[in-house]
Amino acid sequence: MAICKTCVLPDTYEGIEFDENGVCNYCRDAEKANNHEDSRDFFSEEELAARLAQYRDPRNKYDVLVPLSGGVDSCNALLTIVETFGLRALAFHNDQGYEDPQATENAREICRALDVDLIVAQQEFGFMRKLYKYINESRITGLNSCYVCGNILYINAIEVADHYGVPLIINGYSKGQSRQINDQNSGIGHLDKMVAMIEATGDSEFANAFMKKFEILDKRIPYRSKQDLQKPPDPGKILFIPFYIFDFYKLDKSALRERIVSRCDWRPMTNSYPRRTTNCFMIWLNSYMDLKKMGYTCYHSEYAEHVRQGEISREQALDDLRFEPPEGLVEKLAREVNMDLSLLENVERPPESEEQAGGVVIDFDF
Repeated sequence: MAICKTCVLPDTYEGIEFDENGVCNYCRDAEKANNHEDSRDFFSEEELAARLAQYRDPRNKYDVLVPLSGGVDSCNALLTIVETFGLRALAFHNDQGYEDPQATENAREICRALDVDLIVAQQEFGFMRKLYKYINESRITGLNSCYVCGNILYINAIEVADHYGVPLIINGYSKGQSRQINDQNSGIGHLDKMVAMIEATGDSEFANAFMKKFEILDKRIPYRSKQDLQKPPDPGKILFIPFYIFDFYKLDKSALRERIVSRCDWRPMTNSYPRRTTNCFMIWLNSYMDLKKMGYTCYHSEYAEHVRQGEISREQALDDLRFEPPEGLVEKLAREVNMDLSLLENVERPPESEEQAGGVVIDFDF
Protein backbone atom coordinates (compact mmCIF):
# COMPACT_ATOMS: atom_id res chain seq x y z
CA MET A 1 0.00 0.00 0.00
CA ALA A 2 1.54 3.31 -1.09
CA ILE A 3 1.24 6.43 1.03
CA CYS A 4 1.82 10.10 0.29
CA LYS A 5 5.45 11.19 0.56
CA THR A 6 4.41 14.39 2.33
CA CYS A 7 1.69 13.26 4.74
CA VAL A 8 0.44 9.82 5.87
CA LEU A 9 -2.61 9.18 3.68
CA PRO A 10 -2.61 5.82 1.84
CA ASP A 11 -3.64 5.17 -1.75
CA THR A 12 -6.94 3.68 -0.51
CA TYR A 13 -8.06 7.04 0.93
CA GLU A 14 -11.25 8.33 -0.65
CA GLY A 15 -10.57 10.61 -3.63
CA ILE A 16 -6.77 10.51 -3.30
CA GLU A 17 -4.44 10.97 -6.27
CA PHE A 18 -0.63 11.05 -6.31
CA ASP A 19 1.41 13.25 -8.63
CA GLU A 20 4.69 12.24 -10.23
CA ASN A 21 6.51 13.10 -7.00
CA GLY A 22 4.28 10.87 -4.85
CA VAL A 23 2.50 13.83 -3.20
CA CYS A 24 -1.26 13.54 -2.73
CA ASN A 25 -3.84 16.03 -3.99
CA TYR A 26 -4.88 16.88 -0.43
CA CYS A 27 -1.38 18.12 0.38
CA ARG A 28 -1.21 20.05 -2.90
CA ASP A 29 -4.59 21.68 -2.25
CA ALA A 30 -3.58 22.58 1.31
CA GLU A 31 -0.38 24.19 0.07
CA LYS A 32 -2.25 26.28 -2.51
CA ALA A 33 -4.73 27.53 0.06
CA ASN A 34 -2.02 27.85 2.69
CA ASN A 35 -4.62 26.07 4.84
CA HIS A 36 -4.92 29.23 6.92
CA GLU A 37 -7.81 31.54 7.73
CA ASP A 38 -6.71 34.82 9.28
CA SER A 39 -10.27 35.66 10.29
CA ARG A 40 -10.31 32.61 12.54
CA ASP A 41 -7.11 33.28 14.46
CA PHE A 42 -6.25 35.63 17.26
CA PHE A 43 -2.74 37.00 17.32
CA SER A 44 -1.92 35.93 20.86
CA GLU A 45 -3.18 34.06 23.88
CA GLU A 46 -3.62 37.41 25.64
CA GLU A 47 -5.95 38.68 22.91
CA LEU A 48 -7.98 35.47 23.09
CA ALA A 49 -8.16 35.65 26.90
CA ALA A 50 -9.40 39.24 26.71
CA ARG A 51 -12.28 38.19 24.45
CA LEU A 52 -13.18 35.23 26.65
CA ALA A 53 -13.42 37.53 29.68
CA GLN A 54 -16.97 38.47 28.62
CA TYR A 55 -18.03 34.95 29.60
CA ARG A 56 -17.24 35.63 33.26
CA ASP A 57 -20.68 36.12 34.74
CA PRO A 58 -21.04 36.27 38.55
CA ARG A 59 -24.65 35.15 38.18
CA ASN A 60 -23.49 31.75 36.91
CA LYS A 61 -21.59 29.14 38.90
CA TYR A 62 -19.58 28.12 35.84
CA ASP A 63 -18.27 30.15 32.90
CA VAL A 64 -17.15 27.25 30.73
CA LEU A 65 -17.53 23.49 30.31
CA VAL A 66 -14.32 21.60 29.48
CA PRO A 67 -14.68 18.02 28.14
CA LEU A 68 -11.81 16.07 29.67
CA SER A 69 -10.51 12.77 28.27
CA GLY A 70 -7.68 12.53 30.78
CA GLY A 71 -5.05 12.94 28.06
CA VAL A 72 -2.37 15.63 27.94
CA ASP A 73 -4.19 17.74 25.35
CA SER A 74 -7.44 18.18 27.27
CA CYS A 75 -5.67 18.43 30.65
CA ASN A 76 -3.46 21.21 29.30
CA ALA A 77 -6.51 22.97 27.87
CA LEU A 78 -8.18 22.89 31.29
CA LEU A 79 -5.03 24.18 33.00
CA THR A 80 -4.80 27.14 30.61
CA ILE A 81 -8.50 27.93 30.79
CA VAL A 82 -8.41 28.08 34.58
CA GLU A 83 -5.05 29.75 35.24
CA THR A 84 -4.54 31.93 32.16
CA PHE A 85 -8.10 32.80 31.18
CA GLY A 86 -9.34 32.94 34.77
CA LEU A 87 -12.59 31.20 33.88
CA ARG A 88 -14.57 29.11 36.36
CA ALA A 89 -14.63 25.70 34.74
CA LEU A 90 -16.81 22.65 35.05
CA ALA A 91 -15.01 19.55 33.72
CA PHE A 92 -16.86 16.69 32.05
CA HIS A 93 -15.45 13.17 31.63
CA ASN A 94 -17.59 10.73 29.66
CA ASP A 95 -17.32 6.96 30.10
CA GLN A 96 -19.34 5.03 27.53
CA GLY A 97 -18.34 1.71 29.08
CA TYR A 98 -14.85 1.30 27.66
CA GLU A 99 -12.74 3.97 29.33
CA ASP A 100 -9.35 3.04 30.69
CA PRO A 101 -9.42 3.55 34.50
CA GLN A 102 -6.16 5.48 34.21
CA ALA A 103 -7.79 8.04 31.92
CA THR A 104 -10.56 8.62 34.46
CA GLU A 105 -8.05 8.89 37.30
CA ASN A 106 -6.03 11.43 35.29
CA ALA A 107 -9.17 13.54 34.91
CA ARG A 108 -9.73 13.38 38.66
CA GLU A 109 -6.08 14.24 39.37
CA ILE A 110 -5.96 17.43 37.29
CA CYS A 111 -9.32 18.58 38.65
CA ARG A 112 -8.14 18.02 42.22
CA ALA A 113 -4.99 20.00 41.51
CA LEU A 114 -6.94 22.91 40.01
CA ASP A 115 -9.90 22.76 42.43
CA VAL A 116 -12.28 22.25 39.50
CA ASP A 117 -15.65 20.51 39.77
CA LEU A 118 -15.78 17.31 37.72
CA ILE A 119 -18.72 15.32 36.35
CA VAL A 120 -17.93 11.71 35.46
CA ALA A 121 -20.82 10.33 33.44
CA GLN A 122 -21.13 6.57 33.01
CA GLN A 123 -24.02 6.26 30.64
CA GLU A 124 -25.64 4.79 27.54
CA PHE A 125 -23.78 1.47 27.62
CA GLY A 126 -26.43 -0.37 25.63
CA PHE A 127 -26.79 2.44 23.10
CA MET A 128 -23.04 2.68 22.51
CA ARG A 129 -22.60 -1.08 22.14
CA LYS A 130 -25.23 -1.08 19.41
CA LEU A 131 -23.56 1.89 17.74
CA TYR A 132 -20.18 0.13 17.61
CA LYS A 133 -21.76 -3.06 16.31
CA TYR A 134 -23.84 -1.44 13.60
CA ILE A 135 -21.13 0.86 12.24
CA ASN A 136 -18.38 -1.74 12.27
CA GLU A 137 -20.64 -4.20 10.46
CA SER A 138 -21.70 -1.56 7.93
CA ARG A 139 -20.29 -1.60 4.39
CA ILE A 140 -20.82 2.14 3.91
CA THR A 141 -17.48 3.54 2.71
CA GLY A 142 -15.81 6.22 4.80
CA LEU A 143 -17.96 5.79 7.90
CA ASN A 144 -16.12 4.78 11.07
CA SER A 145 -17.15 4.22 14.66
CA CYS A 146 -14.70 6.64 16.26
CA TYR A 147 -15.97 9.55 14.17
CA VAL A 148 -19.60 8.77 15.05
CA CYS A 149 -18.73 8.17 18.71
CA GLY A 150 -16.96 11.54 18.72
CA ASN A 151 -20.17 13.14 17.53
CA ILE A 152 -22.08 11.52 20.39
CA LEU A 153 -19.54 12.74 22.96
CA TYR A 154 -19.73 16.21 21.39
CA ILE A 155 -23.52 16.15 21.84
CA ASN A 156 -23.23 14.84 25.41
CA ALA A 157 -21.05 17.83 26.31
CA ILE A 158 -23.65 20.22 24.89
CA GLU A 159 -26.35 18.45 26.92
CA VAL A 160 -24.35 18.92 30.13
CA ALA A 161 -23.62 22.58 29.36
CA ASP A 162 -27.29 23.19 28.63
CA HIS A 163 -28.35 21.47 31.86
CA TYR A 164 -26.05 23.64 33.98
CA GLY A 165 -26.66 26.85 32.02
CA VAL A 166 -23.04 27.09 30.84
CA PRO A 167 -22.77 29.35 27.75
CA LEU A 168 -19.34 28.19 26.56
CA ILE A 169 -17.58 24.90 25.81
CA ILE A 170 -13.85 24.72 25.10
CA ASN A 171 -12.77 21.28 23.95
CA GLY A 172 -9.21 20.00 23.66
CA TYR A 173 -9.67 18.88 20.05
CA SER A 174 -6.47 18.81 18.03
CA LYS A 175 -6.06 21.04 14.98
CA GLY A 176 -6.84 18.13 12.70
CA GLN A 177 -10.01 17.22 14.60
CA SER A 178 -11.20 20.82 14.84
CA ARG A 179 -10.81 21.42 11.11
CA GLN A 180 -12.76 18.25 10.39
CA ILE A 181 -15.53 19.49 12.67
CA ASN A 182 -15.62 22.88 10.95
CA ASP A 183 -15.78 21.31 7.48
CA GLN A 184 -19.51 21.73 6.87
CA ASN A 185 -19.59 19.82 3.57
CA SER A 186 -17.78 16.85 5.10
CA GLY A 187 -20.06 16.97 8.15
CA ILE A 188 -23.19 16.85 6.01
CA GLY A 189 -21.77 13.93 4.05
CA HIS A 190 -20.97 12.00 7.21
CA LEU A 191 -24.42 12.68 8.65
CA ASP A 192 -26.01 11.33 5.47
CA LYS A 193 -23.90 8.18 5.82
CA MET A 194 -24.86 7.83 9.48
CA VAL A 195 -28.55 8.08 8.67
CA ALA A 196 -28.18 5.53 5.87
CA MET A 197 -26.35 3.16 8.23
CA ILE A 198 -29.05 3.47 10.89
CA GLU A 199 -31.88 2.91 8.44
CA ALA A 200 -30.14 -0.22 7.16
CA THR A 201 -30.16 -1.78 10.66
CA GLY A 202 -33.94 -1.94 10.87
CA ASP A 203 -33.62 -1.12 14.60
CA SER A 204 -36.24 1.62 14.95
CA GLU A 205 -35.69 2.04 18.71
CA PHE A 206 -31.99 2.72 18.20
CA ALA A 207 -32.70 4.94 15.18
CA ASN A 208 -35.12 7.10 17.15
CA ALA A 209 -32.70 7.45 20.07
CA PHE A 210 -29.84 8.31 17.71
CA MET A 211 -31.70 10.98 15.75
CA LYS A 212 -33.19 12.54 18.90
CA LYS A 213 -29.70 13.20 20.26
CA PHE A 214 -28.96 15.59 17.39
CA GLU A 215 -31.86 17.90 18.25
CA ILE A 216 -29.79 19.76 20.86
CA LEU A 217 -27.39 20.97 18.15
CA ASP A 218 -29.86 23.80 17.59
CA LYS A 219 -28.49 25.34 20.81
CA ARG A 220 -24.87 25.20 19.68
CA ILE A 221 -22.85 27.89 17.92
CA PRO A 222 -19.74 26.29 16.33
CA TYR A 223 -16.73 28.62 16.46
CA ARG A 224 -15.75 29.48 12.88
CA SER A 225 -14.06 32.90 13.13
CA LYS A 226 -12.91 35.46 15.66
CA GLN A 227 -16.12 37.37 14.99
CA ASP A 228 -17.91 34.68 17.02
CA LEU A 229 -16.04 35.94 20.09
CA GLN A 230 -16.34 39.61 19.25
CA LYS A 231 -20.09 39.37 19.80
CA PRO A 232 -21.54 39.16 23.32
CA PRO A 233 -22.79 35.76 24.51
CA ASP A 234 -26.07 34.78 22.88
CA PRO A 235 -28.69 33.92 25.56
CA GLY A 236 -29.86 30.34 25.26
CA LYS A 237 -26.98 29.41 22.95
CA ILE A 238 -23.69 27.61 23.66
CA LEU A 239 -20.49 28.60 21.86
CA PHE A 240 -18.26 25.60 21.12
CA ILE A 241 -14.53 26.34 20.64
CA PRO A 242 -11.78 23.81 19.79
CA PHE A 243 -8.86 24.87 22.02
CA TYR A 244 -5.96 23.89 19.74
CA ILE A 245 -7.30 25.54 16.60
CA PHE A 246 -5.28 28.66 17.42
CA ASP A 247 -1.76 28.87 15.99
CA PHE A 248 -0.12 29.80 19.29
CA TYR A 249 -1.10 26.43 20.78
CA LYS A 250 1.15 23.55 19.75
CA LEU A 251 0.62 19.82 20.09
CA ASP A 252 4.06 19.03 21.50
CA LYS A 253 2.96 16.07 23.60
CA SER A 254 6.28 15.79 25.44
CA ALA A 255 6.17 19.43 26.54
CA LEU A 256 2.49 19.23 27.44
CA ARG A 257 3.08 16.07 29.44
CA GLU A 258 5.89 17.73 31.43
CA ARG A 259 3.62 20.66 32.21
CA ILE A 260 0.79 18.42 33.45
CA VAL A 261 3.06 16.07 35.43
CA SER A 262 4.51 19.08 37.24
CA ARG A 263 1.02 19.84 38.57
CA CYS A 264 -0.48 16.45 39.37
CA ASP A 265 0.07 12.70 39.38
CA TRP A 266 -0.81 12.27 35.70
CA ARG A 267 0.14 8.91 34.18
CA PRO A 268 0.10 7.68 30.56
CA MET A 269 -2.08 4.81 29.44
CA THR A 270 -0.30 1.51 28.91
CA ASN A 271 -1.91 0.94 25.51
CA SER A 272 -3.75 3.35 23.26
CA TYR A 273 -4.13 4.12 19.58
CA PRO A 274 -2.68 6.21 18.09
CA ARG A 275 0.41 6.01 20.28
CA ARG A 276 0.89 8.70 22.94
CA THR A 277 -2.86 9.40 23.09
CA THR A 278 -5.59 8.74 25.62
CA ASN A 279 -8.42 6.91 23.90
CA CYS A 280 -10.87 4.30 25.13
CA PHE A 281 -10.40 0.55 24.64
CA MET A 282 -12.97 0.46 21.81
CA ILE A 283 -10.46 2.33 19.66
CA TRP A 284 -8.82 -1.03 18.97
CA LEU A 285 -11.88 -2.73 17.49
CA ASN A 286 -12.94 0.39 15.57
CA SER A 287 -9.49 0.93 14.08
CA TYR A 288 -9.05 -2.76 13.32
CA MET A 289 -12.26 -2.73 11.30
CA ASP A 290 -11.36 0.51 9.51
CA LEU A 291 -7.97 -0.83 8.47
CA LYS A 292 -9.46 -4.08 7.25
CA LYS A 293 -12.26 -2.42 5.29
CA MET A 294 -10.57 0.75 4.03
CA GLY A 295 -6.85 0.56 4.73
CA TYR A 296 -6.90 3.65 6.97
CA THR A 297 -8.57 5.04 10.10
CA CYS A 298 -10.12 8.41 10.92
CA TYR A 299 -6.80 9.23 12.62
CA HIS A 300 -4.90 9.10 9.34
CA SER A 301 -6.68 12.21 8.05
CA GLU A 302 -6.18 13.92 11.42
CA TYR A 303 -2.47 13.16 11.52
CA ALA A 304 -2.06 14.12 7.87
CA GLU A 305 -3.34 17.54 8.91
CA HIS A 306 -0.88 17.67 11.82
CA VAL A 307 1.99 16.96 9.42
CA ARG A 308 0.87 19.62 6.92
CA GLN A 309 0.67 22.24 9.67
CA GLY A 310 4.08 21.35 11.09
CA GLU A 311 2.63 20.16 14.39
CA ILE A 312 4.34 16.78 14.09
CA SER A 313 6.92 15.20 11.81
CA ARG A 314 5.82 12.70 9.20
CA GLU A 315 8.10 10.10 10.82
CA GLN A 316 6.49 10.62 14.23
CA ALA A 317 3.02 10.45 12.71
CA LEU A 318 3.81 7.16 10.98
CA ASP A 319 5.14 5.77 14.25
CA ASP A 320 2.09 6.92 16.20
CA LEU A 321 -0.19 5.29 13.62
CA ARG A 322 1.44 1.86 13.81
CA PHE A 323 -1.35 -0.52 14.74
CA GLU A 324 -0.34 -3.13 17.33
CA PRO A 325 -3.39 -4.12 19.41
CA PRO A 326 -2.92 -6.00 22.69
CA GLU A 327 -3.29 -9.72 22.12
CA GLY A 328 -6.90 -10.91 22.21
CA LEU A 329 -8.39 -7.46 22.87
CA VAL A 330 -9.99 -6.99 19.44
CA GLU A 331 -11.73 -10.36 19.73
CA LYS A 332 -12.89 -9.61 23.29
CA LEU A 333 -14.37 -6.26 22.27
CA ALA A 334 -16.15 -7.85 19.30
CA ARG A 335 -17.78 -10.39 21.61
CA GLU A 336 -18.92 -7.65 23.99
CA VAL A 337 -20.79 -5.80 21.24
CA ASN A 338 -22.15 -9.07 19.79
CA MET A 339 -20.20 -8.69 16.57
CA ASP A 340 -18.96 -11.60 14.47
CA LEU A 341 -15.43 -10.91 13.20
CA SER A 342 -15.82 -13.70 10.66
CA LEU A 343 -17.85 -11.17 8.65
CA LEU A 344 -14.47 -9.81 7.59
CA GLU A 345 -13.90 -12.96 5.58
CA ASN A 346 -16.19 -11.52 2.93
CA VAL A 347 -14.64 -8.05 3.00
CA GLU A 348 -12.16 -7.35 0.24
CA ARG A 349 -9.24 -5.53 1.76
CA PRO A 350 -7.75 -2.82 -0.46
CA PRO A 351 -5.11 -4.54 -2.62
CA GLU A 352 -1.47 -4.33 -1.70
CA SER A 353 0.58 -2.46 -4.27
CA GLU A 354 4.16 -1.89 -5.20
CA GLU A 355 5.55 1.61 -4.83
CA GLN A 356 3.29 3.96 -6.81
CA ALA A 357 4.22 7.38 -8.20
CA GLY A 358 7.09 7.66 -5.77
CA GLY A 359 4.83 6.94 -2.79
CA VAL A 360 6.13 4.99 0.19
CA VAL A 361 4.87 1.41 0.59
CA ILE A 362 3.45 0.48 3.99
CA ASP A 363 1.66 -2.68 5.15
CA PHE A 364 -0.67 -3.08 8.12
CA ASP A 365 0.30 -6.35 9.74
CA PHE A 366 -2.61 -8.16 11.44
